[in-house]
Amino acid sequence: MNVSEVMSKRVVKVTGIALLPEVAAKMGQENIGVVPVEEEGRVVGLVTDRDIAIRAVANRRIDVPVKEIMTRDPITVTSTTTIADAVRTMQKHNVRRLLVMDGNHLVGLVSLEDLIESEAEEDLLDALRKLHSQTRHG
Repeated sequence: MNVSEVMSKRVVKVTGIALLPEVAAKMGQENIGVVPVEEEGRVVGLVTDRDIAIRAVANRRIDVPVKEIMTRDPITVTSTTTIADAVRTMQKHNVRRLLVMDGNHLVGLVSLEDLIESEAEEDLLDALRKLHSQTRHG
């Protein structure tokens, strides 16, 4: 099974000059925890709910453009990446979400939850559960 079969294809994006409060509001409205940041049609980073909490709120940096707190050089996979390889990528980089790219084009987003909810084989599910417990940020 490939990432394309379980990824979210509808991805909310912002530009780097978008102000943090509007991005956070959009994330709340859409019930999402990550927003890719694009400049001139190219992904340059992403902003997670964790970035907002740790890099912005904790440092009292609220009214800033998201480019100032975003995670740069996000970890990516392609739509043909297998679920097993996506899990290994998440483990290697200690992340819970991956941007799905075809060339330079963002085509989706796959989360740890997407992978867990997929109809993958039992050994893969065990690896996912292990990754989930290792990357909990709470």
